[in-house]
Amino acid sequence: MCAYPAVEATAEINRRLLGYHRDHGFRIYDSFPLVSDDPTLIFTNATITPFKHLFLEESPPHDYALVQQCLRVGGGAGNPDIARTKENYSSVFEMFGSGCFGRTHSEATRYLIDMLVHVGISTGNIRVIVPEGSPFYGAVTSCGINPNQVYPISANGHYWRSWKFGRHGLLGSGITVVHVRPGTHVESAEDLASQPETCVEIGNLIHVFGKDNNGDVGPIPNQGFEIGMGSLRLAIIMEGKPLWELASFHEIFAATKTALESYSNQQLDRGFVRLIADRIRTISVLVLNGVRPGNKREGFVLRKMIRSCCELVWIDLQEACLMADIVRAFCNVFAPEHLTQIVETVTNEEQRFRAALQRGIRVFESGACTNPAKLMDTYGLRQQLIPVLSKSAPQRSFK
Repeated sequence: MCAYPAVEATAEINRRLLGYHRDHGFRIYDSFPLVSDDPTLIFTNATITPFKHLFLEESPPHDYALVQQCLRVGGGAGNPDIARTKENYSSVFEMFGSGCFGRTHSEATRYLIDMLVHVGISTGNIRVIVPEGSPFYGAVTSCGINPNQVYPISANGHYWRSWKFGRHGLLGSGITVVHVRPGTHVESAEDLASQPETCVEIGNLIHVFGKDNNGDVGPIPNQGFEIGMGSLRLAIIMEGKPLWELASFHEIFAATKTALESYSNQQLDRGFVRLIADRIRTISVLVLNGVRPGNKREGFVLRKMIRSCCELVWIDLQEACLMADIVRAFCNVFAPEHLTQIVETVTNEEQRFRAALQRGIRVFESGACTNPAKLMDTYGLRQQLIPVLSKSAPQRSFK
């Protein structure tokens, strides 16, 4: 099963990261399936997900490393609409992850800093957000990081100080490392958060120390440290370009833009093009992972993703164009060898969606129902789609 077409921009970074850990005795794993078998998740959304058992089982753990395909499609950092406003966002992404056991905070932090230097990150350009009052502050400064580059925080906000992995899951406290482009003025975590284009979050080092026991902290057999870093974020830093200008992303952005502009007489907003390209990329990766539209779990996510993509395009362009044509143009660049499979999946779901919407249009035009909430609940027909799908809609008002 093809799970994830290669990303040119991250190939060398991933090779260096995995090589570093192989040389240091870590066990290297291939990416686990995107659709998770963890009952608390639908998709693998963090590198610790397949390795929770190493922290929870009584048997001796081992150090591990991998590059994991991840997907986040709901809530907070997983809100796909972020792609419209954030030029470094992608719903589907590669995350480098590693876990190590039997180390102190200082040893784990030294390992993180050494790894960043190995891939080409200068310590003078990083800032570290640490939990206030934790051993991490001393661990970071003992690695030669200037105290002026370390920002303590007292609670989760834009950056986190504490983590919980799934319902009744593992608990951790950790640091966030951010790369600051030279010439950017920052003096606090708030300054970093306000300048996301020049202050790029690299990843986290988390001390996993317990598990959630109905609100209390329960012990675990194997405390350890987990690192999660975005390979694409490292590429953004190394190349000095926004994500959607990197190799593999620039090409699919251009293909999406050309396809959308064939239906529009106006210049399209780059944020809108990014949003649609990100949606189609997510849809394509789900199909390549064996997911098909349905009414449960990952199938329902894909169904909603295809239908919302149709809505976004139709409303913005004010034309109910064939989404399959736009997806075909995208896949000609993204995954030409799987184009037929992806386009057929989108075409079939788009046809089902159009049929449901047309039933709503007929009800609306007959006057049997003009209540926007009822039309949405019963037929999935948004008010904004009426002028696009029905020529007679402007003559009838909503009640």
